[in-house]
Amino acid sequence: MPLRLLAISALLCGQPLAAAPPTTIAGKTSACAARITPGNPPNNGLLFVGHSKANRSGHLGHALVQYAPGKLLAFYPNCSSDNGGHSAVGWMELKRSEDGGKSWGPRQVLAFTKALFNKHNGRTAMAEKAVVTDKGEIVLFYLICDVSKNALWQPYWEPLCSKSSDAGLTWSEPKPVCSSRGRIYDAEYLDGEIRVLHFANDAVKDWRGNAKEHVYELHVSTDGGETFTKRSELPFITNRRGYGALGRLNDGSLIAYIYNSANESRLDYAISTDGGKTWPKVGISTVSRKIRNPQFTAFGGKYYLHGRSGAYGEGSGHMILYMSEDGITWDDGVYLRLRTAGSGAYSNSLVVDSPDGSGKQRLLIQASHAYEDSKTNVLHWWLE
Repeated sequence: MPLRLLAISALLCGQPLAAAPPTTIAGKTSACAARITPGNPPNNGLLFVGHSKANRSGHLGHALVQYAPGKLLAFYPNCSSDNGGHSAVGWMELKRSEDGGKSWGPRQVLAFTKALFNKHNGRTAMAEKAVVTDKGEIVLFYLICDVSKNALWQPYWEPLCSKSSDAGLTWSEPKPVCSSRGRIYDAEYLDGEIRVLHFANDAVKDWRGNAKEHVYELHVSTDGGETFTKRSELPFITNRRGYGALGRLNDGSLIAYIYNSANESRLDYAISTDGGKTWPKVGISTVSRKIRNPQFTAFGGKYYLHGRSGAYGEGSGHMILYMSEDGITWDDGVYLRLRTAGSGAYSNSLVVDSPDGSGKQRLLIQASHAYEDSKTNVLHWWLE
């Protein structure tokens, strides 16, 4: 790709040009409490979707859901090589597994996203998160991207959601989650409620916070995704902040994390003990080797945080995994995959139950990885 185009891409994304891939890795690597497959990371991961043969890309949109024990849907983007592959010009696809992720069925196109793309009206839909309710219904959330002027995801329109009552074979007509433009960064089904973390920022100027009205909101549905109401605004200072993660701690508290682009080793967090009505505890959590687009999950009595090892400076751009005993204090992390080209390491994770009823669980991590410029394949790792 011409250097001029790379520079334009970096400017639009709010990040500098990536440095050359490293030949050595600084920093102490932690001993992860769980066994990682493939072993001895950093490694190549397990290839889940190979976009390289078709010169395609799949950055943003890695919704994962388990609709019954061991029965999974894994979503991923199929996008163009525009902007070096850092592109939202495309649609969503999915694969299905009925054996706990040991094998996967063929690609399936997510109809709504392909139909929206085919309208050529300058909008596309990426699916970053999904949940399953106690009734077994799947609720899928869409980021609506404006690609009328460039191939990037932003600006954003109002986020949408749709439901499936037949294990993802068919989906309801998408409808708005809320009236404000922005991006749903995470969604959880907890205590019979769907709770979503929405950043009310249309990203017309910048996807990071840059105005007082740019706030993180918790929206909640008590009727399985039919309707949502805003429960609270989180007490974050949002200037130069973006991304977000939501999860539950062992004591039942709700915790939310956001990314600080001014210091990629410091994450802002807030904790609620009343289901997100109030957020009395706000603090800063640190990681030793940076984190961008953080994803948070609980598994096997531990907490895990994964994403890109920052976008700025030395050691940036790798896929990294941290572990914690309390969800706030993190170890030194382990690199799952080293950056070998441009931007990647958008990710998601899912706790997967064994389909044999044994009660055994594994953690699936899915992430994008750039194979050329910022054109990405999709990789898997397992923790157990």
